[in-house]
Amino acid sequence: MDRLSLLLEEYRKAPEIFQAGRYWKTYEARIIREIEKSDINQLRSGKYPIFGTFGFSESVYHYHPQVPFYTKLAKQAIRSLFITNKALLPYSLRLSDIREMAYNNCMIQGELANMKPISEIEVSSFGNPADLFEVSGKKYTMQFLNFYIRLCFAQRHLKLKGNETLVELGSGSGFQVEVLKKVFPELTILCFDLPYPLYLCGKYLSESLGENEIIHTNENSFADNLDHLQKGKVNMFGNWKFPLIGNLHFDVFWNAASFGEMEPHIVKNYLSYIGKNCEAIYLLQARHGKESTRKKGVVTPISFNDYAKMLENFTLTKEADAYEAHRKMNQSGSYFQAVWEKNKS
Repeated sequence: MDRLSLLLEEYRKAPEIFQAGRYWKTYEARIIREIEKSDINQLRSGKYPIFGTFGFSESVYHYHPQVPFYTKLAKQAIRSLFITNKALLPYSLRLSDIREMAYNNCMIQGELANMKPISEIEVSSFGNPADLFEVSGKKYTMQFLNFYIRLCFAQRHLKLKGNETLVELGSGSGFQVEVLKKVFPELTILCFDLPYPLYLCGKYLSESLGENEIIHTNENSFADNLDHLQKGKVNMFGNWKFPLIGNLHFDVFWNAASFGEMEPHIVKNYLSYIGKNCEAIYLLQARHGKESTRKKGVVTPISFNDYAKMLENFTLTKEADAYEAHRKMNQSGSYFQAVWEKNKS
């Protein structure tokens, strides 16, 4: 917890532009309290639902539907109907069928992207993931397959060789970094995030990739440049350190879902640091922005058109609806994923 305390201390001294917006301020205090009392070995078990706000959500589909609780008769009728008929989903699908289709989709998409196949990598079982299953003797979760699918889309346009430098803002759980490093072990990755997800992300990646692969925030806290960046490693930074990349030439900037949780002026500030030194950008975001009400969510939703205007030094290479391994992403409105490439001078 000392590492988290130091992160929070630094974060509170950071300029206002790097402080959490209204969306995350709703969760901050609750998340920190939960981290303080949590068992890190149960990180992915579903025991701590609040951690699902930044990616540690690995729930399993259960056959029994939600049923009215106000009458025993209704419960008994539905139970007798469905317990004898396990094929609850359309076309008599079972949970095992969905997992198999998702895995096979990953195999196909990996081949199309000319990428290391999903059959050659597997997910870490650290944190007691609720959704863990095996295919051909290797471990997977649906989340792991989903993040592999994202990389497949990006790779078809980025064509990474494996020795590049990638900057991810909003690393959340670290699941995308885990997939990236298992597909491309020599990648240099910089992870930037708010202190509380970053703390748990570091814990998870230390277990899933190995402690020797992670350069923790305590080693980077007082850095005022990136001259001594450790190549081939995962380097952890608080989000307020993001200006450091202004003098770093790197290959890919990656942001999935977290920009939608920020106000447009905050997003514009982050993007201002990558315009000159970044070769390509991958974004996966809510097409029309995240939820916004008078008191909760973002104050001003950010849309696809806003990103296009902010990325005037880049050309849109490919944009499409975002898909997970087994379905189209559509939690709170449609999601897009897109790749931009730096304009050639």
